[in-house]
Amino acid sequence: MKKLLVLLFSILISFNSYGEWTEIVTNSTGQTYYLDKDLIKEYDGDIFFWMLTDYPKPYDGYMSDKVYIQVNCGVFRYKPLSGTFYKQPMGMGEKKAYPPPPEEWVYPPPESTAYYLSSWVCDYVK
Repeated sequence: MKKLLVLLFSILISFNSYGEWTEIVTNSTGQTYYLDKDLIKEYDGDIFFWMLTDYPKPYDGYMSDKVYIQVNCGVFRYKPLSGTFYKQPMGMGEKKAYPPPPEEWVYPPPESTAYYLSSWVCDYVK
């Protein structure tokens, strides 16, 4: 019985602990954006969330990425905090970390994908 419990526990911790990705939008270039609604968190007036992007064709040999993003809904700006590229769609396969992102806030232009995603997250938390 102990061996069975150890086996089950080791299988469970070997999988990614991400929740379910919800498709939010596909832009004009074919990139599809997903969010994990279970991991959207609000702290000190800002919202933090994970975004997954699938590319329609390889980008430098990678088919997807995951980015952790901070959004300030009051001023309507965002900044990426960290990210990882993946060789396969949906954040699977071999991975490579993004270079460290700049510490600067980005103000998304109206009608851009970044604007739509930021608006979606701000409305979701309300």
